[in-house]
Amino acid sequence: MIDRRKILLGMAALPLVAAAPLPGEEGEPEFLELAMPGMRRVAPTLWVAPLAADLWVTCFTGRIAAGWYPANGLIAADATGTTIVDTGWNRDQGEALLKLAAELSGKPEARGIATHFHSDRSGGIEAFRRAGLPVLAHPLTVGLARAYGAPEPDPVPGLERGPVTLGGIELFWPGPGHAPDNITAWHAPSRTLLGGCLVKSITSTDLGNLEDADVAAWDATLARLDARYPARTRTIPGHGTMAGDAIGHSRALLAKAANRS
Repeated sequence: MIDRRKILLGMAALPLVAAAPLPGEEGEPEFLELAMPGMRRVAPTLWVAPLAADLWVTCFTGRIAAGWYPANGLIAADATGTTIVDTGWNRDQGEALLKLAAELSGKPEARGIATHFHSDRSGGIEAFRRAGLPVLAHPLTVGLARAYGAPEPDPVPGLERGPVTLGGIELFWPGPGHAPDNITAWHAPSRTLLGGCLVKSITSTDLGNLEDADVAAWDATLARLDARYPARTRTIPGHGTMAGDAIGHSRALLAKAANRS
């Protein structure tokens, strides 16, 4: 039976307590770090930096039980409009991302993407709905969000069978790992891969939240991801720095965990 309490506790590494800075607090990450140095702060809990032409990395922090925790996303613009990959921890962050995307791209927002059903990816869906914009995800994400009482995205038909391109972003489901529905986002012009929470930053010391994980399948899933995008120039994990070989580090963490069991 599904434990509905988990959605109330949050679906990232630790229970989500509050979405915006409390009085006297700044929203700066207290665990891990922003995706890259020198990111521009555009809201109390939102940062951005350019990666390539019409591509930006975002970082939004949520206040979990132990402190402020960062999550990474993308904004990509092309002829069809703007794609926002991952919607923030809550509606306010979703609204801030929509405003930021419009300012950066000068184009109307075309769509949002939720890379899985946990609240650090889907928490801003309501902001997109209020703006009349779709948020798309793996069909599994829709069912999981419904089961946990979380905001529901719209399904991407066929994503469970193979990659699907939306605008300038290729979505790929390499298999279960951090969550059953975790997908990745590939920006081919810049050879940038957003691995989401399937991929751990090189500063991560463990696999994080495993409540919905398939640890036995995770390494094979990463191997498929690695094989699909061998020409990537950067890999952005779900949390923390995008420096270094995040996929290799994630596989090393999995091997370490297997050796301890």
